[in-house]
Amino acid sequence: MATTAQSTTQSNTFVDTYQEVTDAVIKALEEGTVIWQCPWNQVGLPKNITTNVNYRGWNLFLLNFHAMIKGYPTPYYITYKQANQLKGSIKKGEKGIRIIYWATVELKNQQEDTNPQPATESAAKPRTIMVPKAYTVFNIAQTEGIEFPHFEVKERSEAEKIEACENVIASMPNKPTIRKNGTNAYYQPSTDIVVVPSLKRSKSNEAFYSTLFHELAHSTGHESRLNRRELLNADGFGSAAYAKEELTAEMTAAFLGAISGIGQATFDNSAAYIDNWLSALKNDKTLVIKAAAQAQRAAEYIMQVTYEPA
Repeated sequence: MATTAQSTTQSNTFVDTYQEVTDAVIKALEEGTVIWQCPWNQVGLPKNITTNVNYRGWNLFLLNFHAMIKGYPTPYYITYKQANQLKGSIKKGEKGIRIIYWATVELKNQQEDTNPQPATESAAKPRTIMVPKAYTVFNIAQTEGIEFPHFEVKERSEAEKIEACENVIASMPNKPTIRKNGTNAYYQPSTDIVVVPSLKRSKSNEAFYSTLFHELAHSTGHESRLNRRELLNADGFGSAAYAKEELTAEMTAAFLGAISGIGQATFDNSAAYIDNWLSALKNDKTLVIKAAAQAQRAAEYIMQVTYEPA
């Protein structure tokens, strides 16, 4: 049986990571910046330069934001060890940014069963949970002694962007009914219907498709798709489940917009909007990381493919 000290140490391992991320988001919000609404780098989505693998979940938004505020030309990153393996180094005085990975941790406070049963293969396995842990990466602009290829800005015509958006929508399996003639935008789980105003009534192509992506994101939570608890059990505006579902939809829409190359539409960054998120984050330190993970699943459900940046 684990001691109290062991249990406390294990708990702090991932609670502190949640808090670290939440504190960074709160700081940005208090300065008027909504990290998940930041414009996407035109070179591509954040990725590890040595593995050529895109970052996922919250890391995607954080590193895009980091590259933007630091003025780095690309959102491509590397670890200290990877830089050394490439016979280079991190420039003196440079500071990295901490991102997360999900680790499998065996529960330490498992108690012996008071009514032991015959051992089975599943029963013999220790119980585990997935927890976020942090590590540090550096933008490739912070390195020296490494020659990286030149990366071109990826530009699309307006017609190509619209085609890309339509392809994302067409790729979604088991789609809800989509009506493009509404007076406002919403998803109705009971009838599995997405309603958005027509393209002609929208302020821009970006606004129309961002809105549609947002409502389609909600629809992925339907019991016939990802069966997301926050959508099915939301208690209305102001509830924890509502906040998490809305953040999931916002991040999914932003992600699909990056894939399609439409950029970000004009969002409401009013004081009331930001205050709402500050309140939600201060009440739930796990909100950002968990919502970002759900957004990743929602986007990949809609696209049915492993993503490639636009």
